Amino acid sequence: MEIRLATSEDADPIASLHTRSWRESYRGSFTDAYLDGDLLAERQGVWRERLTSPSAEQFVGLALDGEELAGFVCAYAGDDPEWGALIDNLHVVAEAKRKGVGRSLMRRAGEWLVSQRPEEGVYLWVLEANAPGRRFYERLGATDQGVTVMETHGSAIVRSCRYTWARPAELARL
Repeated sequence: MEIRLATSEDADPIASLHTRSWRESYRGSFTDAYLDGDLLAERQGVWRERLTSPSAEQFVGLALDGEELAGFVCAYAGDDPEWGALIDNLHVVAEAKRKGVGRSLMRRAGEWLVSQRPEEGVYLWVLEANAPGRRFYERLGATDQGVTVMETHGSAIVRSCRYTWARPAELARL
């Protein structure tokens, strides 16, 4: 398994995995109309923009199994004055789950965040209904800070849990 930084040429494979992951994991939380619509094109637009003109505060790492994309992580340093850096995305193909890919991607994001803002906290959102995702972050040492009701993609109203780490070094040591 190789982990490397994403480039603009990775936008479409990332968008494809992102689409597949949301369709597999968020059915019943996001609207069917949104998930069954032109989600791929929407995600391609997002990832092409993110990777063509990346912010200095953005990190996107890929896990590759040979030539195949096994997963990706996207983090933003300095996202929130109270909570710190945001892990905005972590997606792993179903076939690679429970094989250390997600942990490796989180570790790499933690290493990058240590190099950027070592004293800042780290947080992410995970749907309350996503029990496997919540257990994964808890195994990585995250603390559940409670549930917030929010509107998300496709105008779905969801219950999301904010998971936190005090410092990115906690992730870098995974």
